[in-house]
Amino acid sequence: MEKVASEKIIVEAALKVFSTKGFAEARMADIAKEANLSYGLIYHYFENKEKLFDAIVENWWKTFYDELEMLKKSTAATKEKLVDIIKFMMNAYTATPSQMSIFVAEVSRGFIYHSSPRGKDKFRKLFNLCEDIIREGQTRGTLRADIQSNYLTYVFLGAIDTFLSVMILGNETLSKAREKRIIESLTSVFLHGAEAEAEH
Repeated sequence: MEKVASEKIIVEAALKVFSTKGFAEARMADIAKEANLSYGLIYHYFENKEKLFDAIVENWWKTFYDELEMLKKSTAATKEKLVDIIKFMMNAYTATPSQMSIFVAEVSRGFIYHSSPRGKDKFRKLFNLCEDIIREGQTRGTLRADIQSNYLTYVFLGAIDTFLSVMILGNETLSKAREKRIIESLTSVFLHGAEAEAEH
């Protein structure tokens, strides 16, 4: 079996095991069984479960960063960029729910990951990239300039994270209609607030 193919099988098996058992309870033996590969072959490609977990998370970060870098350089309107960020996360949930489950449960809310200097750096980069897009929106006059750009960034990313958490915890499916409602709701509340219009 070719190296790339073997690693792909191992990673896919690890995604399933980590998302169902959690990182702490998962064992390399579980991953080998899920992958239908020998125990020794798993260790041939990945030294331990920490290295395997890091490879999965690193791939996620790279994909997310690439998306944000592309949007940052784009000349599209700020609203379109924000919508694209939400779409990216929703599409990731639909395509690889196990990966999103790991990101939310083990990375976004995982104390061990947060406590490591490298983990903190990963989140700083995420916040900085998103804040660049938010700050551009403020400069363009699309977003309020009287609220700090980092605060707006936390509100925006926090709202997406909460929606994803609810869907993951409930093992919910995401139809196109529901995705559209989520995108419209998040974008509308973020741009215009949740306060009802005053009656005239």
